[in-house]
Amino acid sequence: DGERLLSDVRRYHFQVIGDRRVIDADFLLVASDGDVNFGDTKEGSFGLRIAGTMKVDAKKGGLITNAEGLHDKEAWGKKSAWVNYSGPVKEDIVGITVHDHPESFQYPCRWHVRTYGLFAANPFGVHHFVGGKKTDGVVLKSGEKMRLSYRVVLENSQLDTDTVTQDSKQYASTPRPSFD
Repeated sequence: DGERLLSDVRRYHFQVIGDRRVIDADFLLVASDGDVNFGDTKEGSFGLRIAGTMKVDAKKGGLITNAEGLHDKEAWGKKSAWVNYSGPVKEDIVGITVHDHPESFQYPCRWHVRTYGLFAANPFGVHHFVGGKKTDGVVLKSGEKMRLSYRVVLENSQLDTDTVTQDSKQYASTPRPSFD
């Protein structure tokens, strides 16, 4: 109907660290025009699709791993500080890690990460992931704010759990920028 339901401020910070590419994505959601309901759904709020050759289902060496050491289908719907999706692209094994920041709403979030290439952080879904009755979702009351912060690390190598764990600790200890 042309009515604004939600306002947001987005900040992206791009950097190169060695041979890795790092993207910090920070979002401030503001219920500027009344209450906002984020439905209880498995569909993620911060997501990407990975290259077809990286997909676990492509059976070319794709692998999903989360901070708790769960792999592939076992990582779906689980809360975790980070998830890595790695696999082949052309002649190389590459990896994408998405980190959730402790200042994010519902940290650590659940992950809607699938073996067919979907990769999404989801701080809102519950019932698809844990079963039971669908909830009323999350309501952001008029005037309230919600922060979501994620770091995407792109690298030309297979998962190195020690490096990703260190990255996660470093990211978690870095305060997110102010939106003022």
